[in-house]
Amino acid sequence: MMRNPEFQRQLWLNWSPSLLAWSLGLSALVLALPLVLAPASERASYLGVTATAGLWMASAVYGSVLAGRSLAEEAGQNTWDWQRLSALSPWQMAWGKLLGSAVPAWMYTLWFALAVLFVSATWAGQAALGLHSVALAVLWGLGLQAWAMNSVLIGWGQREIPANRRRAALLPLLFLFFIPGPYLGRIYGSLLNGSERAVLWWGLDIGSKGMAYLFGALLLALGLLTLWRQLCARLDVRTLPWAWPLGLAASGFFVAGTLDAGLPALWKATAWIALAATAYAALQHVHSHLRSWRQVQWSASRGRWREMLQALPLWPVSWLLALAASLLLPLQPDAHEDGHGAGMVALLACLQLLRDGLILTGFALLAGRLRSPLAAFCMAWVVINIVLPLLALGLAGPGGAAAVQPAMALMFGESGIPAIHDATAWASLGLQLLLAAGWAAWIFRDRVLGFAHENG
Repeated sequence: MMRNPEFQRQLWLNWSPSLLAWSLGLSALVLALPLVLAPASERASYLGVTATAGLWMASAVYGSVLAGRSLAEEAGQNTWDWQRLSALSPWQMAWGKLLGSAVPAWMYTLWFALAVLFVSATWAGQAALGLHSVALAVLWGLGLQAWAMNSVLIGWGQREIPANRRRAALLPLLFLFFIPGPYLGRIYGSLLNGSERAVLWWGLDIGSKGMAYLFGALLLALGLLTLWRQLCARLDVRTLPWAWPLGLAASGFFVAGTLDAGLPALWKATAWIALAATAYAALQHVHSHLRSWRQVQWSASRGRWREMLQALPLWPVSWLLALAASLLLPLQPDAHEDGHGAGMVALLACLQLLRDGLILTGFALLAGRLRSPLAAFCMAWVVINIVLPLLALGLAGPGGAAAVQPAMALMFGESGIPAIHDATAWASLGLQLLLAAGWAAWIFRDRVLGFAHENG
């Protein structure tokens, strides 16, 4: 890592000899508070709590702030032009930025970690608690720092404009305040009480400690994968769309393991995670659809299939993953009637999302003719999915609503109407898919194929 030029650049920007003295002095002042304020009989416990809190504040909170701020400053200073000219790969740049941007936070983490290890080994008599505290703080801190950097890149998008810091701060805050709590609180409680509650993952009792490590490893792995993919896009390095479905499949595998319900749970979790990711990717990258599809058409017309796949938008990739998982769900040997029903529900959701994705693509291809393709799509989506079904519900009852909006057939399954087996709902969905595909194809012919002919 010391030979990584990006890491060396980050060290040059963030390290100074005075940082060592400042971090040691401030950490010592914080750790001196419980020694002065706490009763003599409780100084060890108060010191341990203070050191642990400082450890997590330094690695997770302060480190995430520094990591996100470093990329936000690069976005504002527009340093990406010369970074594109460097010989560094996106993977080297990802590690260099991640480990080098939060050097001040890691200095504070070092001093608090030494205090945690000292207290747990000498006064508390629980060396394992100190080791696990430090290891989890480092693991989760790296993961949260990676996601803080991702949030800046996601908030920045593909446009050459400074990052929106309010938007960029949303994602790491969600991880900081909602994800670590259940697992870390349980592991510390179990270690202090001397007993650990059984936690199953794919039938194995890994305990709350194992779950905390597993979740932290997943968070870090997905953060690094996303950071690498974001830097590839920022540095104009073309890659095949394998990272996106791999991350979704890994998330589905992790969630299914916590459910302990076998392979059907794996396909179900993967399908719904991929569906949510498809909607997110389609909306997040709506401004780049026209450019991407023109690149896809240009590469396909010249037989450059690898470049065609590299230019493909991400939402069809995750949609295909959701479709495959939905089709596999009812085919499992141990899938009973509930498994078949869940598979049909997921399949219906896939087809309906495909319809919405085609409509969104049609509006996205009209960029330049519409002031805001996303706003136009949102208005059309509200009319198609909410206004018209409610009108049909009032005029023709649940059957009419299910005919206009096939997903509403699920809502009336307990009202005597066959839910997803209603032939009317399926026929309506098929017709809507044909209309959406025809409309998107017509616009594709004008805006993509027509553009290719004019510039051929």
